Amino acid sequence: MQNQIINPREVRQQLGMNQQEFWSKIGVTQSGGSRYESGRNMPRPVRELLRVVHVEQIDLERINREDYQIIQHLREERVELYNTLRAAAQAHSEEKPRQQSASSHLQA
Repeated sequence: MQNQIINPREVRQQLGMNQQEFWSKIGVTQSGGSRYESGRNMPRPVRELLRVVHVEQIDLERINREDYQIIQHLREERVELYNTLRAAAQAHSEEKPRQQSASSHLQA
């Protein structure tokens, strides 16, 4: 995904966001974002923030340096534990939408 070219307008439209909502989440003005959507070259840091926040759906307010250091340690030193935790997290995230869907049917 990192080497893939991301079309910011397409990502924004898929998320159903207006330019102000979309670009402000990564610290870019609406007018700056509009220029990027029109084809202006996007600096690498902006491109990476767009990928992390809008494509990977990572909430930057919920992570810190210590979290990143723990992940790196597990990846490098405890590969088996990292893979087990990764599989459990993926299963949990796949289960969440099913639980939300079931609860929304109960409320109806």
